[in-house]
Amino acid sequence: MIKRLVRDGTVVARSEGTVHRLFPVAVDAAEGEALREWVARERATRTIEIGLGYGISALFVCEGLLRTGDPAASHVVLDPYQATRFGNCGLQVLEEAGVASLVEHHPEESQIALPRFFSERRRFDLAFVDGNHRFDGVFLDLVYLGHLLHPGAVVLVDDYQLPAVARAASFCLTNLAWTLEEEGLSRVRAWRSSGHHA
Repeated sequence: MIKRLVRDGTVVARSEGTVHRLFPVAVDAAEGEALREWVARERATRTIEIGLGYGISALFVCEGLLRTGDPAASHVVLDPYQATRFGNCGLQVLEEAGVASLVEHHPEESQIALPRFFSERRRFDLAFVDGNHRFDGVFLDLVYLGHLLHPGAVVLVDDYQLPAVARAASFCLTNLAWTLEEEGLSRVRAWRSSGHHA
């Protein structure tokens, strides 16, 4: 499924019959494979993603979750624009790949959902941030995720080449004692949260 999507570069929305170009919105194959490997290496069973989009990154995360062999593994995705901007293609792709049962989709903005998860005492093993790319949006996502992740959990941040994204991640590095784990990919950086909060 992933190979076909990457090869074709498009997906047709079942709901409206429109053709959507996956790239450059979706992660590329190398970034997706890195995501999958991080999930598997960290033995993550509870993952969260800000921004489902076309579902490519979620497919790779689900592949990583399946490798853990934990029947309770789950991937939470937040995307308020799934129906309006993406023609529900992300959810469609997950369903067609047979991993929809692993995914819990919340069609709301992260600044609403993440504080609620915190009040519900939910915890996650790994996060992928690829939603709002403004400084305030990324900053809020990372600060809230710092509270929701287990100490030492990995946060992968997409589109790090954008100054606003880099600045928000830099705040966590400087003020929350996060550490940079990997910077080999062009757009994605991996950080390890400290479990300490300001």
